[in-house]
Amino acid sequence: METTAMQHSTHPILVPRWPTHALRWVAATTFLLVAGCTNQTTPEGYEGYIAHTPLVFGESRYVGSQVGPTSTGVVWRQFVTNVDTRPKNYSEEFHILSKDNLSVGFHAHVRISILPGAVKRVIEDLGGPASVATQTDVEATPLPEWYVRNVQQPFRTAVRDVVHGYEAYVIQKQTQEIATRILERLQEEWGDSPIVFETLSIGNLTYPKLINVEIQKKLAAEQDLERMSRERQIAQEQAEITITTARGRAAAQRIVNETLTPLYVQHEMIEGMKALSRTNRATIVSAPSGGGGSGVLLNVGSAPAVSVGGAAKAP
Repeated sequence: METTAMQHSTHPILVPRWPTHALRWVAATTFLLVAGCTNQTTPEGYEGYIAHTPLVFGESRYVGSQVGPTSTGVVWRQFVTNVDTRPKNYSEEFHILSKDNLSVGFHAHVRISILPGAVKRVIEDLGGPASVATQTDVEATPLPEWYVRNVQQPFRTAVRDVVHGYEAYVIQKQTQEIATRILERLQEEWGDSPIVFETLSIGNLTYPKLINVEIQKKLAAEQDLERMSRERQIAQEQAEITITTARGRAAAQRIVNETLTPLYVQHEMIEGMKALSRTNRATIVSAPSGGGGSGVLLNVGSAPAVSVGGAAKAP
């Protein structure tokens, strides 16, 4: 280190002079320290994969993870790869043959999320979040690498296998059942992975024009059969009601016939005569008659007498 004398009013002042190479070394060290320190952030809805990358020698290694919104703070060469863990919809377009070898077009929409705390498995086992453009994506937008590399083809295979087991005109009527079967298969296959299949739906079905006409005819015929079946069921129920009513009436008539004995009829007649005797308009004269009955002469007001059960006549 050198010194330089500076003139002063009384005594000279000695100022140290740093060598040029020392100043360069300090500047380089400061630059490396600043350049090597990082402060990586993770936004809300993402989970960050933190890895340490050596400056010169060595390999990158996993340090930990962080859930956004947050940051690592100022640390030495720690870099974050952020993975979106929020549920997202992924759509795929299909044109496949049905069970009866008819071409069917449709879209399958699946909602996928990533398990919390599973960012390490996603990055190391499935692939990072880097966007990858694909030809099969309905909206032609880039997709995450983990989806394209590992999820997309198993998803498409499951859809093709299930849909191929249905006839073309049945697919339109049983889309919910088909979607449920596909979803259950995917959930079973990916049960031990960080990928969660939440919901699945099928829509936008398209058929060739001629096939569509045939399908509409089949659907109309089925509707006619269902209508006739309902009408037949209603007619059967009405017939059963009529039969039941007739049986009830016949049973009631049979009971009446069985209870109308001569003594019962005579009893009812006497009860009726009692009721008439309480009025002022009727004059009742009873006389013996043959056959064990009772002869009755009935005079109501000025009307001629009537013989009931005997041979008497009006005067």
